[in-house]
Amino acid sequence: MTAAILFIGIILFLGQVFSSLFEKTRLPDVLPLMILGMILGPVTGLVRPEMFGDAGQIFTTLALIVVLFQSGMEFKILSLRGAIGPGFLLTTVAFGLIMLVISWLSHILLRIPQIYALIIGSIIASNSTAVITPLLAKLNISAKSKTILFLEANITGGYSIVIALALLGVAVKGGDFSAQKVGAEILLSFGLGLLLSVVAGLFWMRILNRVRGLENAVSLTFAFVLLVYSISEYAGGDGAIATLVFGVVVGNMRLIKRLWLKKLNFQTLTFNEGEKGFFEEVEFIFKTLFFVFMGISMRVGEIHLVLLGLFLVLVKFLVRMPCVNWCTGPSTDRNDCAVMLAMCPNGLVSAVLAAMIAQELGEQGRVIPDVIYSVIFFGVILSSLMSFRIEKGGLQWIGSRFFARHREPAAPAPAQPSAAAGETPDGQNQGL
Repeated sequence: MTAAILFIGIILFLGQVFSSLFEKTRLPDVLPLMILGMILGPVTGLVRPEMFGDAGQIFTTLALIVVLFQSGMEFKILSLRGAIGPGFLLTTVAFGLIMLVISWLSHILLRIPQIYALIIGSIIASNSTAVITPLLAKLNISAKSKTILFLEANITGGYSIVIALALLGVAVKGGDFSAQKVGAEILLSFGLGLLLSVVAGLFWMRILNRVRGLENAVSLTFAFVLLVYSISEYAGGDGAIATLVFGVVVGNMRLIKRLWLKKLNFQTLTFNEGEKGFFEEVEFIFKTLFFVFMGISMRVGEIHLVLLGLFLVLVKFLVRMPCVNWCTGPSTDRNDCAVMLAMCPNGLVSAVLAAMIAQELGEQGRVIPDVIYSVIFFGVILSSLMSFRIEKGGLQWIGSRFFARHREPAAPAPAQPSAAAGETPDGQNQGL
């Protein structure tokens, strides 16, 4: 027991170190955490997934709840206005094509049922905002292109959650697979989850001001999130979707009241900084522990699955290329197009979905997390390397060869000699 507590403490400490290095080097903290797990698990055999027992399944579900609620809170409905046009077109076309191609290849190469292959495709087709945001920080692209990438990551995450969980529902119930069944499952899960989570969100924001007067009030909000998930599951809906929508409701209550609930008296329209900080810390803890758990769970010895993950990442880039080329206008310069091509790594949502789906499907679905974990690992590496090369002025051949219909990047303005050391051309002092 003491060794386990020490192990968790060291992992959380290293997670903070890796996160700090991420901000300076843009090396995603996902990679060292996964590598640490791989060393502890499949490489040395010190830790095995079986050691966690039922605790591993509970941990995976809790991680999913936290990640979905936090993702919902961070999603702003107003941002959808910017998705109209190229952003929404790129998001939907790229997600649909990548999902179909990855599913087809997975079905052929893994010889798995079609519905399992579609689950893999729906997860791989999404992108990770948490990985993309820091990578974009040092890249010189237009604000419009950054907005498109942020929106794409958020919306594809929603697509992935809804479709993957609907497909999972059909797979668990068994029977013949059909588009009608998947559509009915989506409507049932999303409908019940939407209804419950909207009512729950309005109720909680209505009483939150009173709750804040109680001791340990922040933890009560977390407890209520767990209740929303559980009640939705018992009611026949999908707890994951309910949790996601609940987060969207509480994160956008100010807009919801202004547009639709003007007559209702809400004293609290948003979480305060302490409450937001609490959920950010909880998400960080689960993220750190989960990526190490993910590394432990990887079957590195199954080299064909590892290589298949790398192959599917390359296919994702290949399919994404014409989507970026034809779903963005010619006014978007080639450098921005190259960045849009590079920014498509998978992240925590994909990892948690894969683990949860594997638990539901048992040994039959064991191949799904193996492939997804490999895709996350190689996708983050390739996106990081490509962003680094683009930042240094490399990979210009990608823009000229594959995005020729777009305008060439503007030449950087020549440096103007300053009148005195320590001054900018306009005469203002420049800090160190």
